[in-house]
Amino acid sequence: MSKVWEFCKQLFWRAPFLTSSQKSNVYTIMRRLLRKHSRKTAFGDESLEEYIKNILDIQKSSFLFESLDKTNYIRDKDDIKLIAYYLPQFYPTPYNDEWWGKGATEWRNVSKAMPQYVGQYQPKLPGELGYYDLRILDNIKRQVELAQNAGVWGFCYYYYWFDGKRLLDEPVDLFFSSDIQYPVCFCWANEDWMKQWFGVSDEPLIRISHTEENYKNFIHSIVKYIADDRYITINGKKLLAIYKPRNIPHVERVLEYWRQYIKKATGYELYLIAVMGESYDTFPAEDFLTKGFDAINEFFFGPQRKYFQEIQDTKRFVCDEFLGYVYDYKEFVDQKKYFSDSAKKTYRAIAPMWDNTARKTNQGLILDGATPALYQTWLEDIGRETKKRVQTGELDDSLIFINAWNEWAEGAYLEPDMKFGYAYLNATKQAVLNVRSEEESGE
Repeated sequence: MSKVWEFCKQLFWRAPFLTSSQKSNVYTIMRRLLRKHSRKTAFGDESLEEYIKNILDIQKSSFLFESLDKTNYIRDKDDIKLIAYYLPQFYPTPYNDEWWGKGATEWRNVSKAMPQYVGQYQPKLPGELGYYDLRILDNIKRQVELAQNAGVWGFCYYYYWFDGKRLLDEPVDLFFSSDIQYPVCFCWANEDWMKQWFGVSDEPLIRISHTEENYKNFIHSIVKYIADDRYITINGKKLLAIYKPRNIPHVERVLEYWRQYIKKATGYELYLIAVMGESYDTFPAEDFLTKGFDAINEFFFGPQRKYFQEIQDTKRFVCDEFLGYVYDYKEFVDQKKYFSDSAKKTYRAIAPMWDNTARKTNQGLILDGATPALYQTWLEDIGRETKKRVQTGELDDSLIFINAWNEWAEGAYLEPDMKFGYAYLNATKQAVLNVRSEEESGE
Protein backbone atom coordinates (compact mmCIF):
# COMPACT_ATOMS: atom_id res chain seq x y z
CA MET A 1 0.00 0.00 0.00
CA SER A 2 2.82 2.42 0.83
CA LYS A 3 4.37 1.92 -2.62
CA VAL A 4 1.03 2.70 -4.29
CA TRP A 5 0.65 5.84 -2.16
CA GLU A 6 4.17 7.03 -2.99
CA PHE A 7 3.55 6.41 -6.71
CA CYS A 8 0.29 8.39 -6.60
CA LYS A 9 2.06 11.25 -4.79
CA GLN A 10 4.73 11.40 -7.47
CA LEU A 11 2.13 11.52 -10.23
CA PHE A 12 0.31 14.31 -8.42
CA TRP A 13 3.38 16.50 -7.96
CA ARG A 14 4.33 16.07 -11.62
CA ALA A 15 0.88 17.04 -12.87
CA PRO A 16 1.15 20.00 -15.32
CA PHE A 17 -2.34 21.41 -14.81
CA LEU A 18 -1.78 23.00 -11.36
CA THR A 19 0.66 25.62 -10.12
CA SER A 20 3.11 24.86 -7.31
CA SER A 21 1.01 26.86 -4.85
CA GLN A 22 -2.21 25.10 -5.90
CA LYS A 23 -0.60 21.68 -5.53
CA SER A 24 0.64 22.56 -2.06
CA ASN A 25 -2.84 23.69 -1.00
CA VAL A 26 -4.52 20.56 -2.38
CA TYR A 27 -1.95 18.31 -0.74
CA THR A 28 -2.49 19.97 2.65
CA ILE A 29 -6.26 19.51 2.35
CA MET A 30 -5.82 15.84 1.45
CA ARG A 31 -3.54 15.30 4.43
CA ARG A 32 -6.11 16.91 6.68
CA LEU A 33 -8.82 14.58 5.39
CA LEU A 34 -6.71 11.44 5.60
CA ARG A 35 -4.97 12.08 8.91
CA LYS A 36 -7.12 11.04 11.84
CA HIS A 37 -5.00 12.88 14.39
CA SER A 38 -5.27 16.41 13.03
CA ARG A 39 -5.33 18.64 16.12
CA LYS A 40 -7.29 21.84 16.44
CA THR A 41 -6.04 24.74 18.48
CA ALA A 42 -6.80 24.58 22.21
CA PHE A 43 -5.89 28.05 23.39
CA GLY A 44 -7.13 30.05 26.37
CA ASP A 45 -5.85 32.81 28.62
CA GLU A 46 -3.86 30.40 30.78
CA SER A 47 -2.25 28.76 27.77
CA LEU A 48 -1.52 32.16 26.25
CA GLU A 49 0.30 33.30 29.39
CA GLU A 50 2.35 30.11 29.49
CA TYR A 51 3.15 30.35 25.79
CA ILE A 52 4.36 33.93 26.19
CA LYS A 53 6.50 32.86 29.13
CA ASN A 54 8.02 30.07 27.00
CA ILE A 55 8.94 32.60 24.33
CA LEU A 56 10.50 35.02 26.82
CA ASP A 57 12.40 32.19 28.52
CA ILE A 58 14.26 31.56 25.27
CA GLN A 59 16.43 34.54 26.23
CA LYS A 60 17.53 32.71 29.39
CA SER A 61 19.71 29.67 29.97
CA SER A 62 17.83 26.53 30.98
CA PHE A 63 18.53 24.72 34.25
CA LEU A 64 19.83 22.00 31.91
CA PHE A 65 22.51 24.33 30.52
CA GLU A 66 26.08 23.06 30.95
CA SER A 67 29.47 24.63 30.30
CA LEU A 68 31.97 22.68 28.25
CA ASP A 69 33.70 19.82 30.02
CA LYS A 70 37.29 20.74 29.24
CA THR A 71 38.72 17.49 30.57
CA ASN A 72 40.93 16.19 27.81
CA TYR A 73 39.44 13.12 26.14
CA ILE A 74 42.11 10.62 25.15
CA ARG A 75 40.72 7.97 22.89
CA ASP A 76 41.24 4.31 23.81
CA LYS A 77 41.61 1.92 20.91
CA ASP A 78 38.62 -0.10 22.15
CA ASP A 79 36.23 2.82 22.66
CA ILE A 80 32.97 2.71 20.74
CA LYS A 81 33.23 4.53 17.42
CA LEU A 82 30.61 7.23 17.13
CA ILE A 83 30.04 8.56 13.62
CA ALA A 84 27.88 11.69 13.40
CA TYR A 85 26.08 12.61 10.19
CA TYR A 86 27.20 16.02 9.00
CA LEU A 87 25.12 18.41 6.88
CA PRO A 88 27.19 20.82 4.70
CA GLN A 89 24.20 23.12 4.03
CA PHE A 90 25.36 26.16 6.01
CA TYR A 91 26.58 28.54 3.34
CA PRO A 92 24.98 30.24 0.33
CA THR A 93 25.08 28.56 -3.07
CA PRO A 94 23.84 29.61 -6.53
CA TYR A 95 21.29 26.77 -6.48
CA ASN A 96 19.73 27.79 -3.17
CA ASP A 97 19.77 31.41 -4.31
CA GLU A 98 17.73 30.40 -7.35
CA TRP A 99 15.33 28.09 -5.52
CA TRP A 100 14.81 29.94 -2.24
CA GLY A 101 16.09 33.49 -2.66
CA LYS A 102 19.41 35.27 -2.38
CA GLY A 103 21.52 34.17 0.59
CA ALA A 104 19.27 31.25 1.59
CA THR A 105 20.93 28.67 3.82
CA GLU A 106 19.73 26.20 6.43
CA TRP A 107 19.85 29.00 8.99
CA ARG A 108 16.94 30.78 7.34
CA ASN A 109 14.53 28.04 8.42
CA VAL A 110 16.16 27.58 11.82
CA SER A 111 15.93 31.25 12.78
CA LYS A 112 12.25 31.69 11.91
CA ALA A 113 10.91 28.59 13.69
CA MET A 114 8.22 29.12 16.32
CA PRO A 115 6.60 26.76 18.86
CA GLN A 116 3.52 24.93 17.57
CA TYR A 117 2.34 24.12 21.10
CA VAL A 118 2.92 25.27 24.66
CA GLY A 119 6.24 23.97 25.91
CA GLN A 120 7.79 23.09 22.55
CA TYR A 121 11.49 23.98 22.34
CA GLN A 122 11.62 26.36 19.38
CA PRO A 123 13.41 28.26 18.01
CA LYS A 124 16.68 26.43 18.49
CA LEU A 125 19.42 29.01 18.82
CA PRO A 126 23.09 28.09 18.29
CA GLY A 127 25.59 28.67 21.06
CA GLU A 128 29.33 29.11 20.74
CA LEU A 129 29.49 28.53 16.97
CA GLY A 130 26.67 30.95 16.16
CA TYR A 131 25.08 31.03 12.70
CA TYR A 132 28.29 29.80 11.18
CA ASP A 133 29.40 29.83 7.54
CA LEU A 134 31.06 26.62 6.36
CA ARG A 135 33.16 28.47 3.79
CA ILE A 136 35.31 29.55 6.76
CA LEU A 137 37.88 26.93 7.73
CA ASP A 138 38.10 28.08 11.36
CA ASN A 139 34.47 27.06 11.85
CA ILE A 140 35.20 23.54 10.62
CA LYS A 141 38.29 23.34 12.81
CA ARG A 142 36.29 24.26 15.89
CA GLN A 143 33.60 21.71 15.03
CA VAL A 144 36.28 19.03 14.87
CA GLU A 145 37.82 20.15 18.18
CA LEU A 146 34.45 19.94 19.91
CA ALA A 147 33.64 16.57 18.35
CA GLN A 148 37.01 15.03 19.21
CA ASN A 149 36.86 16.13 22.82
CA ALA A 150 33.34 14.72 23.12
CA GLY A 151 34.41 11.27 21.96
CA VAL A 152 32.81 11.52 18.51
CA TRP A 153 35.12 9.38 16.40
CA GLY A 154 34.26 10.82 12.99
CA PHE A 155 31.89 12.65 10.66
CA CYS A 156 29.85 11.17 7.85
CA TYR A 157 29.42 13.91 5.27
CA TYR A 158 26.30 13.87 3.14
CA TYR A 159 27.61 13.73 -0.42
CA TYR A 160 25.39 15.28 -3.09
CA TRP A 161 25.99 14.14 -6.66
CA PHE A 162 23.37 14.47 -9.39
CA ASP A 163 24.35 12.99 -12.76
CA GLY A 164 27.83 14.48 -12.53
CA LYS A 165 26.80 17.70 -10.80
CA ARG A 166 27.83 18.18 -7.16
CA LEU A 167 26.00 20.36 -4.68
CA LEU A 168 27.07 21.59 -1.22
CA ASP A 169 30.60 20.48 -2.01
CA GLU A 170 32.58 23.50 -0.79
CA PRO A 171 32.84 22.55 2.93
CA VAL A 172 33.80 18.98 2.03
CA ASP A 173 36.54 20.12 -0.32
CA LEU A 174 37.69 22.73 2.20
CA PHE A 175 38.16 20.02 4.80
CA PHE A 176 40.08 17.70 2.48
CA SER A 177 42.34 20.53 1.29
CA SER A 178 43.19 21.42 4.90
CA ASP A 179 45.56 19.84 7.40
CA ILE A 180 42.76 18.96 9.84
CA GLN A 181 43.29 15.42 11.11
CA TYR A 182 39.94 13.78 11.70
CA PRO A 183 38.25 10.63 10.35
CA VAL A 184 35.46 11.25 7.84
CA CYS A 185 33.45 9.26 5.32
CA PHE A 186 30.58 9.82 2.89
CA CYS A 187 26.92 8.97 2.72
CA TRP A 188 25.77 9.42 -0.87
CA ALA A 189 22.32 11.03 -0.71
CA ASN A 190 21.11 9.32 -3.88
CA GLU A 191 17.67 10.85 -4.10
CA ASP A 192 16.00 13.70 -5.91
CA TRP A 193 15.82 17.05 -4.17
CA MET A 194 12.23 18.12 -3.68
CA LYS A 195 10.61 21.30 -2.39
CA GLN A 196 9.21 19.14 0.41
CA TRP A 197 12.70 19.26 1.96
CA PHE A 198 11.71 22.75 3.07
CA GLY A 199 8.10 21.78 3.77
CA VAL A 200 6.62 23.23 0.57
CA SER A 201 5.80 20.38 -1.81
CA ASP A 202 7.06 17.27 -3.56
CA GLU A 203 7.95 19.12 -6.75
CA PRO A 204 11.47 18.29 -7.94
CA LEU A 205 14.33 20.76 -7.81
CA ILE A 206 17.05 18.49 -9.17
CA ARG A 207 16.87 14.80 -10.07
CA ILE A 208 19.13 11.78 -10.24
CA SER A 209 18.89 9.44 -13.22
CA HIS A 210 18.38 6.00 -11.71
CA THR A 211 20.18 4.12 -14.46
CA GLU A 212 22.93 1.55 -14.11
CA GLU A 213 25.36 3.68 -16.11
CA ASN A 214 24.74 6.78 -14.01
CA TYR A 215 25.16 4.89 -10.76
CA LYS A 216 28.41 3.40 -11.99
CA ASN A 217 29.65 6.87 -12.90
CA PHE A 218 29.04 8.14 -9.37
CA ILE A 219 32.00 6.19 -7.98
CA HIS A 220 34.43 8.08 -10.24
CA SER A 221 33.72 11.30 -8.35
CA ILE A 222 34.93 10.11 -4.94
CA VAL A 223 38.24 8.41 -5.83
CA LYS A 224 40.46 11.24 -4.57
CA TYR A 225 38.63 11.33 -1.24
CA ILE A 226 38.73 7.57 -0.79
CA ALA A 227 42.49 7.67 -1.29
CA ASP A 228 42.93 10.22 1.51
CA ASP A 229 44.40 8.82 4.75
CA ARG A 230 41.68 10.55 6.78
CA TYR A 231 38.90 8.68 5.03
CA ILE A 232 37.44 6.11 7.43
CA THR A 233 38.41 2.47 7.06
CA ILE A 234 36.76 -0.58 8.59
CA ASN A 235 39.03 -3.62 8.64
CA GLY A 236 41.17 -1.88 6.04
CA LYS A 237 38.21 -1.13 3.75
CA LYS A 238 36.92 2.35 2.95
CA LEU A 239 33.44 3.01 4.34
CA LEU A 240 30.78 4.28 1.94
CA ALA A 241 27.14 4.55 3.01
CA ILE A 242 24.27 4.74 0.55
CA TYR A 243 21.25 6.71 1.74
CA LYS A 244 18.69 5.05 -0.54
CA PRO A 245 20.07 1.59 -1.32
CA ARG A 246 16.80 0.47 -2.87
CA ASN A 247 17.22 3.14 -5.56
CA ILE A 248 20.27 1.39 -7.01
CA PRO A 249 19.42 -0.28 -10.35
CA HIS A 250 20.89 -3.76 -10.92
CA VAL A 251 22.42 -3.42 -7.49
CA GLU A 252 24.69 -6.47 -7.62
CA ARG A 253 26.37 -5.31 -10.83
CA VAL A 254 26.70 -1.70 -9.65
CA LEU A 255 28.26 -2.61 -6.30
CA GLU A 256 30.70 -5.00 -7.95
CA TYR A 257 31.70 -2.29 -10.42
CA TRP A 258 32.29 0.14 -7.56
CA ARG A 259 34.48 -2.35 -5.73
CA GLN A 260 36.59 -3.15 -8.76
CA TYR A 261 36.96 0.48 -9.79
CA ILE A 262 38.08 1.67 -6.35
CA LYS A 263 40.43 -1.26 -5.93
CA LYS A 264 42.09 -0.49 -9.25
CA ALA A 265 42.19 3.29 -8.69
CA THR A 266 43.32 3.37 -5.04
CA GLY A 267 44.37 -0.11 -3.96
CA TYR A 268 41.63 -0.10 -1.32
CA GLU A 269 38.55 -2.25 -0.97
CA LEU A 270 35.15 -0.78 -0.15
CA TYR A 271 33.06 -1.36 2.97
CA LEU A 272 29.56 -0.68 1.69
CA ILE A 273 26.80 0.16 4.16
CA ALA A 274 23.11 0.23 3.25
CA VAL A 275 21.25 2.90 5.20
CA MET A 276 18.01 1.51 6.66
CA GLY A 277 15.65 4.45 6.75
CA GLU A 278 12.39 2.54 6.90
CA SER A 279 10.64 -0.06 9.00
CA TYR A 280 11.90 -3.62 8.91
CA ASP A 281 8.30 -4.55 8.13
CA THR A 282 8.59 -2.70 4.83
CA PHE A 283 11.84 -4.23 3.67
CA PRO A 284 13.91 -6.93 5.45
CA ALA A 285 17.32 -5.49 6.27
CA GLU A 286 19.09 -8.77 5.53
CA ASP A 287 18.10 -8.44 1.87
CA PHE A 288 20.75 -5.75 1.51
CA LEU A 289 23.42 -8.23 2.55
CA THR A 290 22.37 -10.69 -0.12
CA LYS A 291 22.58 -7.88 -2.68
CA GLY A 292 26.25 -7.26 -1.90
CA PHE A 293 26.42 -4.77 0.96
CA ASP A 294 28.87 -5.44 3.80
CA ALA A 295 26.59 -4.11 6.54
CA ILE A 296 23.53 -2.03 7.33
CA ASN A 297 23.01 0.91 9.62
CA GLU A 298 19.76 2.08 11.11
CA PHE A 299 18.95 5.61 10.07
CA PHE A 300 17.09 7.28 12.85
CA PHE A 301 14.32 7.09 12.97
CA GLY A 302 12.99 4.89 10.20
CA PRO A 303 13.09 1.48 11.94
CA GLN A 304 12.40 2.93 15.41
CA ARG A 305 9.45 5.16 14.59
CA LYS A 306 6.68 2.60 15.11
CA TYR A 307 7.87 2.05 18.70
CA PHE A 308 7.42 5.68 19.76
CA GLN A 309 4.28 6.59 21.66
CA GLU A 310 2.21 9.37 20.08
CA ILE A 311 1.34 12.15 22.53
CA GLN A 312 -0.06 14.98 20.41
CA ASP A 313 -3.39 14.55 22.22
CA THR A 314 -1.72 15.84 25.37
CA LYS A 315 -0.45 19.09 23.82
CA ARG A 316 -1.99 22.54 23.76
CA PHE A 317 -1.44 23.72 20.21
CA VAL A 318 -1.21 27.37 19.28
CA CYS A 319 -1.15 26.88 15.52
CA ASP A 320 -4.46 26.93 13.64
CA GLU A 321 -4.23 23.20 13.01
CA PHE A 322 -1.51 20.63 13.63
CA LEU A 323 -1.04 17.90 11.00
CA GLY A 324 2.20 16.41 12.27
CA TYR A 325 3.23 13.97 14.98
CA VAL A 326 4.50 14.40 18.52
CA TYR A 327 6.29 11.42 20.09
CA ASP A 328 7.44 10.72 23.65
CA TYR A 329 11.26 10.59 23.82
CA LYS A 330 11.33 9.77 27.53
CA GLU A 331 8.95 6.82 27.28
CA PHE A 332 10.97 5.40 24.38
CA VAL A 333 14.20 5.55 26.41
CA ASP A 334 12.68 4.46 29.73
CA GLN A 335 11.23 1.36 28.07
CA LYS A 336 14.45 0.78 26.09
CA LYS A 337 12.46 0.40 22.91
CA TYR A 338 15.61 0.91 20.84
CA PHE A 339 16.20 -2.81 21.41
CA SER A 340 12.83 -3.73 19.87
CA ASP A 341 14.41 -4.69 16.53
CA SER A 342 17.75 -6.22 15.71
CA ALA A 343 19.00 -7.38 12.35
CA LYS A 344 22.12 -9.18 11.16
CA LYS A 345 25.19 -6.96 10.69
CA THR A 346 23.18 -3.82 11.48
CA TYR A 347 24.75 -0.89 13.31
CA ARG A 348 22.61 1.06 15.75
CA ALA A 349 21.59 4.70 15.33
CA ILE A 350 20.62 7.37 17.84
CA ALA A 351 19.25 10.91 17.81
CA PRO A 352 19.94 13.42 20.60
CA MET A 353 16.73 15.28 19.67
CA TRP A 354 14.36 15.65 16.72
CA ASP A 355 11.99 18.45 15.69
CA ASN A 356 11.68 19.40 12.02
CA THR A 357 8.98 22.04 12.43
CA ALA A 358 11.61 24.61 11.40
CA ARG A 359 11.13 23.16 7.92
CA LYS A 360 7.59 21.84 8.05
CA THR A 361 5.85 24.14 10.56
CA ASN A 362 2.52 22.55 11.56
CA GLN A 363 3.22 19.37 9.59
CA GLY A 364 6.42 18.47 11.39
CA LEU A 365 7.55 15.56 13.51
CA ILE A 366 8.71 16.13 17.08
CA LEU A 367 10.40 14.01 19.74
CA ASP A 368 9.07 15.74 22.82
CA GLY A 369 10.91 15.66 26.15
CA ALA A 370 14.41 14.90 24.88
CA THR A 371 17.19 15.70 27.38
CA PRO A 372 20.96 15.12 27.49
CA ALA A 373 20.50 12.62 30.34
CA LEU A 374 18.00 10.50 28.39
CA TYR A 375 20.23 10.63 25.33
CA GLN A 376 23.20 9.50 27.44
CA THR A 377 21.23 6.54 28.79
CA TRP A 378 20.27 5.49 25.26
CA LEU A 379 23.83 5.88 23.98
CA GLU A 380 25.34 3.88 26.85
CA ASP A 381 22.81 1.07 26.36
CA ILE A 382 23.45 0.63 22.66
CA GLY A 383 27.17 1.18 23.25
CA ARG A 384 27.31 -1.81 25.59
CA GLU A 385 25.27 -3.90 23.18
CA THR A 386 27.48 -2.91 20.25
CA LYS A 387 30.65 -3.92 22.11
CA LYS A 388 29.16 -7.35 22.87
CA ARG A 389 28.12 -7.87 19.26
CA VAL A 390 31.64 -7.07 18.10
CA GLN A 391 33.07 -9.57 20.56
CA THR A 392 30.73 -12.31 19.28
CA GLY A 393 31.55 -11.51 15.65
CA GLU A 394 28.08 -10.18 14.83
CA LEU A 395 29.54 -6.78 13.86
CA ASP A 396 32.82 -5.91 12.17
CA ASP A 397 33.45 -2.84 14.33
CA SER A 398 31.88 -0.88 17.19
CA LEU A 399 30.19 1.76 15.04
CA ILE A 400 27.17 3.77 16.20
CA PHE A 401 25.66 6.42 13.92
CA ILE A 402 24.42 9.67 15.44
CA ASN A 403 21.75 11.63 13.61
CA ALA A 404 23.21 14.19 13.67
CA TRP A 405 26.08 16.56 14.32
CA ASN A 406 24.36 19.63 12.87
CA GLU A 407 20.88 19.00 11.47
CA TRP A 408 19.58 22.22 12.99
CA ALA A 409 16.40 22.49 10.92
CA GLU A 410 15.50 18.96 11.96
CA GLY A 411 16.31 19.72 15.58
CA ALA A 412 18.90 16.93 15.63
CA TYR A 413 22.34 18.16 16.64
CA LEU A 414 25.14 17.80 19.17
CA GLU A 415 26.57 21.28 18.70
CA PRO A 416 26.15 23.72 21.60
CA ASP A 417 22.96 25.77 21.77
CA MET A 418 21.53 28.46 24.04
CA LYS A 419 19.28 26.11 26.03
CA PHE A 420 21.51 23.14 26.80
CA GLY A 421 24.91 24.70 26.22
CA TYR A 422 27.42 21.89 25.82
CA ALA A 423 25.31 19.33 27.68
CA TYR A 424 24.86 16.99 24.72
CA LEU A 425 28.60 17.00 24.00
CA ASN A 426 29.35 16.35 27.67
CA ALA A 427 26.81 13.51 27.73
CA THR A 428 28.38 11.96 24.66
CA LYS A 429 31.83 11.96 26.23
CA GLN A 430 30.52 10.57 29.50
CA ALA A 431 28.69 7.76 27.72
CA VAL A 432 31.85 6.72 25.86
CA LEU A 433 33.87 6.76 29.08
CA ASN A 434 31.21 4.84 31.02
CA VAL A 435 31.05 2.09 28.42
CA ARG A 436 34.84 1.91 28.50
CA SER A 437 35.05 1.71 32.32
CA GLU A 438 32.36 -0.99 32.53
CA GLU A 439 34.22 -3.10 30.00
CA GLU A 440 37.51 -2.64 31.87
CA SER A 441 35.88 -3.65 35.17
CA GLY A 442 34.21 -6.66 33.57
CA GLU A 443 30.65 -5.51 34.30
